[in-house]
Formats: sequence, C-alpha cells, structure tokens
Amino acid sequence: MRIRILAVVLTAEVLLLTSCQRTAPQIPSYRSGRQEVRVDSSLIQAIETNQHLAEEADRALAIYADSGFAQQEPGYWSRGLVEADSTLETGSTVTLHRKVYSLDSVLLEDVTTEVTVGQSGETQAVSDALSQMERGQQVTLLVPWYLGYGATGSLTVAPYTNIRIEMTAE
Repeated sequence: MRIRILAVVLTAEVLLLTSCQRTAPQIPSYRSGRQEVRVDSSLIQAIETNQHLAEEADRALAIYADSGFAQQEPGYWSRGLVEADSTLETGSTVTLHRKVYSLDSVLLEDVTTEVTVGQSGETQAVSDALSQMERGQQVTLLVPWYLGYGATGSLTVAPYTNIRIEMTAE
C-alpha cells in the first residue's frame, strides 16, 4: 500500500514539474520581428542647429585670432604652444593656473587647481593643450564653445560661449 501511495505521489510531482514550464513569448502575427525605427525630427533639428552654431563659432574665432595664433587639430587656436622635448608627461601632476575670459575680455574665471595630465577633468581644449606644454610655459587658447563649456556652460560661463583661456602649468 505504501509503495502505491509513493508511486502516485512521485507521478504527481513529475507531472507538476513538467507541466509548469512557461512557453517563450511570441511575436504577434502582425509584426515582422524587426523594430520600427522612428526619426525624431526635433532631434535632427537640434543636431543641425548645433552644427550651424559650431560653424559660426569657428568663423568668429578665425576672425578674432591674430597672426600669433595657430589653429590646432581639435579646433581651438593657441599662442605659446611650441614644440619642446620636455612636455608634461601623461599622469604627472601639475598646478594649473587658468584665467577664462569672454572674447570681449570680461574675466569669467580665475582658478588655480592641481590636475593630472591626461586625466585633468578640464575642458577638451585645456586637456589637449596640457599634453603639449612644458612646466612654466604660458599659453593662450581661443576655444570654441563645443571644446570649452559646451551647450550647458558652467556657473560662470554661459552656454554656447566662445572663450579665451590664459594658462600656466607649474
């Protein structure tokens, strides 16, 4: 009698375990299985507007820069960056003193900070220039908004602002 009860219980457990499996969700018959791609026209318009503003920034800086400035590969202009054998090594720590001005010479920031070259947390233009500087060198950068503080700005620099940065790394 015990054997029959045990067999019935085991059979019931096996049936429960095998019958509780869920089937995988299926794609509805009206869909092909490919996701529909929707183009957001406002996103496209924002991208086109930013491209237009970047082109305007480049033209404005080209007019502002005098003959002492040279345009660098990323898109900013520099004066004072010279090829040197003793450039700052990536990973070295320096004291960076930088003054940030608007193009009409209004002082926006005057900051001295410790930075690590290559990991400075500074704007893209400042980080790039640091990797080409040597200790004690004074450099002036003309930076378009998209390599500076961008579309968001900072506490002291308005969004979409082209800036002039005078900096020294000690």
